[in-house]
Amino acid sequence: MSEYEARAEAFLERNGLSIKAAFKGDRCPPWEDGKCIHGDRYRVTIRRKAGGSLSFDFWASLANMQANKRPAPDSILDCISSDAFLPEDPDELIGEIGPMRISQALASVKFTKRLRAFFTERELEGLSEIR
Repeated sequence: MSEYEARAEAFLERNGLSIKAAFKGDRCPPWEDGKCIHGDRYRVTIRRKAGGSLSFDFWASLANMQANKRPAPDSILDCISSDAFLPEDPDELIGEIGPMRISQALASVKFTKRLRAFFTERELEGLSEIR
């Protein structure tokens, strides 16, 4: 187990969370405009042992797809960690990340808000320490 995998597992255990990634693999991300360069699609669910869950689509890396590897918890947590700290305003998001369709900016902002509503401040801090 790598250092990152160990940190992710410790984070999940410490916060009473589990991750399930169900293979979907049936479409490219909506922002790709038909130029799919991502890996397989998964439906990820993060569940609290005390109740409550968060589900979302997750595209694994192209390298993982080519190696027939499922996404590991550290990869999933690393990705959502960066998403959780994005701006909650579409114009600020575009200013920080760069040009994108407004529909994509709105979807990103909505996901950021969902992440911040699900995770506590302490958990958000812990997410940022996995990588």
